[in-house]
Amino acid sequence: MQNVARRKLRTALLAAAVAVSCAVVFAGGVLLRSIADSMSVGFSRLGADLLVVPAEALINITAGLLTVEPTAQTVPADLFAVPVAGIRRAAPQRVFRTDQSGLGDSTDLIGFDSERDFTVQPWIVERLGRQMRPGDVIIGAARDEPVGGEIVLFGRPFRVFAKLGRSGVGTHERAIFMTANDLLALSPAVRERSGSVPLMMQPQRVSGFLLQLAPGTTEVQARFALLSRFSDIKLVAGEALMTGVRQSLEALLAGSLLLVALAFISTTIMVAVLFSAIIAERRAELGILKAVGARRRQMIGLMVIEAALVTGGGGILGILFGELLLRLFARSVVYHLSEIGVGFVWLDATNTLLIGAVCVILAALTGAVGALVPAWRASRSDAYELILGSN
Repeated sequence: MQNVARRKLRTALLAAAVAVSCAVVFAGGVLLRSIADSMSVGFSRLGADLLVVPAEALINITAGLLTVEPTAQTVPADLFAVPVAGIRRAAPQRVFRTDQSGLGDSTDLIGFDSERDFTVQPWIVERLGRQMRPGDVIIGAARDEPVGGEIVLFGRPFRVFAKLGRSGVGTHERAIFMTANDLLALSPAVRERSGSVPLMMQPQRVSGFLLQLAPGTTEVQARFALLSRFSDIKLVAGEALMTGVRQSLEALLAGSLLLVALAFISTTIMVAVLFSAIIAERRAELGILKAVGARRRQMIGLMVIEAALVTGGGGILGILFGELLLRLFARSVVYHLSEIGVGFVWLDATNTLLIGAVCVILAALTGAVGALVPAWRASRSDAYELILGSN
């Protein structure tokens, strides 16, 4: 601590340099994670890249593939039990159109897998303050039932858990969404009223799959992989432009993370160069320490701990500065985005604090690693060489 305080200007400049780098890494890391979450929500609202349905099904093509159209034909539920190259996610849906549900009109009941879904839940604009449970339903934007209210379907009560926003896709706006298990549980009541159970309400069948392509996979590649593996299916493509934009931005995000990592590497090199000069300046001091009995590990530890104190302190200042940058960003860019209706999902406080702690630890390690090599080289010299070499 005495050595750190002895050269105040040099210590302050080194800490400031580390603080700037740490602020950039911290603010950049939080923003990139927040942007990734926001992109995930935003691109989910664009719908699927491909829709897999039975070959004989008639489909109304819309700009966004958000749901499977009601049809009597089905495909096997285990179609994607074995992963297909180029397919990132495959979300099954069961769509049952009926006028015997008890609501008095034709109703689309859609069973979806909440764990694999990426086109229904991102559209939620109003919901209960809890997680979705068995017996809950999500209603489309065109329906009038209130959130928290009750709907009776085939004699069974359901709680309205959430309501979706306007999407412009008819089935998506008029439908009632529930978990696949809840839809399958209605089979006895459906059989009792209509005399039979449609295929999509049987466990081994689904109406279709909504697919999201992996980054770098083109629609042509996905079509070839799917049609060469499966028969009796039809593929419906979404907006090719939106698919390309999503994949390009995901690749850009990965590249940005690499740039953040390079920022720490450059800081480590800068600290190593600076401490080489500092240790060269203090050769006489180190020589005297060695002459009075200091061991090599003590000399190395002295320089490494000193560097870690300076850069760790700079890291703490950098987190404070990075937090200021994030607040400025929130009051400018994010505020403007909210004004034009573009949502932005901030990273939660726990993960933000975790990123801050990691940045401070890395800053301290950066100083320690940067000082290690020059300190190790100086410790190998004899005491008289260090003293004479400083003159």
